[in-house]
Amino acid sequence: MGHPTSSLVGARDFTVTGDGLPLAGNIVWTEQASPRVLRATQIRSSVTLSHQTVQLSRLSGAAVWKADELHILWPASTGTNSLVTDIRSGSTEFNALVLPLDAAFETRLDAAHRFWRALNGRPPGPAYGALPKQTKTRHILSLRAYDARRAGAVYREIAEVLLSRESIAPRDWRDHHLRHKVRAILRRADRLVAGGYRDLLFYPHSRIRKSDR
Repeated sequence: MGHPTSSLVGARDFTVTGDGLPLAGNIVWTEQASPRVLRATQIRSSVTLSHQTVQLSRLSGAAVWKADELHILWPASTGTNSLVTDIRSGSTEFNALVLPLDAAFETRLDAAHRFWRALNGRPPGPAYGALPKQTKTRHILSLRAYDARRAGAVYREIAEVLLSRESIAPRDWRDHHLRHKVRAILRRADRLVAGGYRDLLFYPHSRIRKSDR
């Protein structure tokens, strides 16, 4: 088990690179950040004879970190199933999952279903609420434009590389139809980078921001 060396809003990072930035493969999202993070717990009595108790040792290939609670990625290679546990006193087992009845319940239920199927050696099946291909393409375009601007590219160059198949003469740029489109794409990118990316974790549900409450 490892101990976290830094923290992010809505996520914990257990390995930090030399410049202090988190590595994507080391980020474990919290329940507040993603409805696909399942809370594992223990209940006193079994409901049915088939009620399962899961030993952590049963989760072959899992990565487990201990902070204030245990965080589990299983399997560690893909991080398909993400759990946080409130098991105490050195226990290494759980027998129930907590699914809050909130707006993201269907996503939580799907995550629990996929975990249960994996636990029983069954294929996970299609994920509920997967981003449409068109939406993914739009977000990728936004982030490419954002990176280009950070690298020093001017708006006309961004338009030429990402949106146009032809070069755009400086004299034509002032009234070019792509001028406003580039600005709109960069505004969307700014919203994503400023925290809007967390909305993608709740898709197709809306994430309620604390500032809006």
